[in-house]
Amino acid sequence: MSPVGGIQGYNEFELNIENVLRTQMPNYFDEIAQAPLIQANVLALPEKAKGAYMLLHRDTPVYAGKTDSKHGFRDRLLRHWHTLQYRKKLDIADMSFKAVRIMVFSNFDVETILIEEMRKRSKEYLQWNDSGFGSNDPGHNRENQETAKFDDDYPIDIDHPLENVVQAGKHNLRDLLVQAKHRLPFLLRYETDEKSRNGKKVIYERHTIGHADQRTVEVQIPSDMPTMRELMTIAVRALPGWRFTVFPGRVIFYRGHEDYKFATEYIP
Repeated sequence: MSPVGGIQGYNEFELNIENVLRTQMPNYFDEIAQAPLIQANVLALPEKAKGAYMLLHRDTPVYAGKTDSKHGFRDRLLRHWHTLQYRKKLDIADMSFKAVRIMVFSNFDVETILIEEMRKRSKEYLQWNDSGFGSNDPGHNRENQETAKFDDDYPIDIDHPLENVVQAGKHNLRDLLVQAKHRLPFLLRYETDEKSRNGKKVIYERHTIGHADQRTVEVQIPSDMPTMRELMTIAVRALPGWRFTVFPGRVIFYRGHEDYKFATEYIP
């Protein structure tokens, strides 16, 4: 072996980590037994562990992702478990996961590597990647954007009983909306107060403020496990002139009766 730069007694060795990841990581995932996607299994993972993970639906890999030390396996997989609740054509009991802790990978996009290598095996693998699954809601004017493929394939089920979202009894409507927003596995957005700032109207994005109409109304929830449809019906009866709009992946609650291209249902 010739010395680098003609320096006697010296040479250089480069470890091709990307090649190792491409050739060994998919096979390593093959050897791991999948675990049902339930809270107990996710919480058993090491805290803040980072690496790559895979979601499987009925034993078929459907999504690959990565975590970092800030959002480890627990954080990311619990989020997926939560958002997969109450979806049509999807039973959370059919979901499982595999997770691999990778000690040093900050300079490598292990998610992209895993996706590319798995898709070489089958075009049917990792269909949820690039489908809108796992993405954050960008906020204002989302209602006018085309629906994500994942939401079209597995729309929210507003007729499924909601567990641990609200309790039976009398509630201030604004407080009820805030609580539901925090606990629902899909997005709930509602109108907040309009204020004036420098002569211009501003809609406050802080959902805890709510709207004056919501803050002055009390509603009665008849059971601990109402459906989303029941909650919406109770709310619109208490606030005439307001309307719920249901989209494949979210629900909004605003005054007026604006129609939206991608809405699937209006209440009332």
